[in-house]
Amino acid sequence: MRHHGKQIVITAVLLFAASMAMQGQEENWTTIRNGIEWTDTEGYIVQAHGGNFLEHGGRWYLIGEDRSRSWNPDVNLYSTADFQTWKFEGKIIKNHVTHEELGRSRMIERPKLMYNEKTGKFVVWCHWEARNYSASEAAVFESDSVAGPYECVWAGRPCETKSRDCNIFVDNDGQAYFISTTDENTNLGLFRLSDDYHSAISKTLLFEGQRREAPAIVHIGDTYYMISSACTGWDPNQAKIATSASIDTGWSALENIGDRIAFDTQASSILTIKGTEATAYIYVGDRWMDPDLPRSKIIMLPISFEDGKMVLRYYDSWQIDLKRGLVRTP
Repeated sequence: MRHHGKQIVITAVLLFAASMAMQGQEENWTTIRNGIEWTDTEGYIVQAHGGNFLEHGGRWYLIGEDRSRSWNPDVNLYSTADFQTWKFEGKIIKNHVTHEELGRSRMIERPKLMYNEKTGKFVVWCHWEARNYSASEAAVFESDSVAGPYECVWAGRPCETKSRDCNIFVDNDGQAYFISTTDENTNLGLFRLSDDYHSAISKTLLFEGQRREAPAIVHIGDTYYMISSACTGWDPNQAKIATSASIDTGWSALENIGDRIAFDTQASSILTIKGTEATAYIYVGDRWMDPDLPRSKIIMLPISFEDGKMVLRYYDSWQIDLKRGLVRTP
């Protein structure tokens, strides 16, 4: 009887441990809700439009435009450990302060943040524009710290090319690229960056004459994926995807992804979350003018793959385990 009782005790302990482990796993799930306003720890609306995420030091950093005054946006930085609680880190690029022309003859759109492993510097590339969009330039800012202060290290047309709506991409080997709509919104320009990420050293034209913007690239396995939109201002349109085995050549024809208005969004970035069990890929888009520019929403959607193709579906809410890299959808 004593032996039998010992078995019961051991079984109970194992069941309790399994229950606690399952409970711990349940506590790791974060619910992402779309179509709502995000607020920071001080209760203010998160203003980080047209930006991207960077993981550093165990936290995720979100950079983006502060559209609280609609035009001439400052650039804000937020941080989070769970995609629920957002800490305002500050205005890392500020009108009239970071650059004398910023907020006067120049404004910033689509700021994108990178960390350069070789230099240990944080680098921001962005669209550097005049109010009438006649400048068609880019600008580069750099800092020793993710939260700044940042200094302008260069501004102008990359490879002497008119450049507007933009993004960045850092490949698995650390090689960085700036990609933007060029030549009066006619083509996409893929610009290879110098080792310090300060300048564009070469240019490749992609999707010539197809008038694409809001490009977002991710490298998965042996394939590069690029999501982009047509040029329709603040109005959403059908997002399209292309793939290639090489970043600068051999891109496939554009195919539709998502619904006819990209779920009322425009691509901002593709977020990669590497977990202990899997890697999750997240589409991040701006829902512009919802209901106005300052209150535009950030939409996050899980990317899946079916029959070798990238698939994007809309969910009002879904869950992610950031530690394990797992996704649950309704």
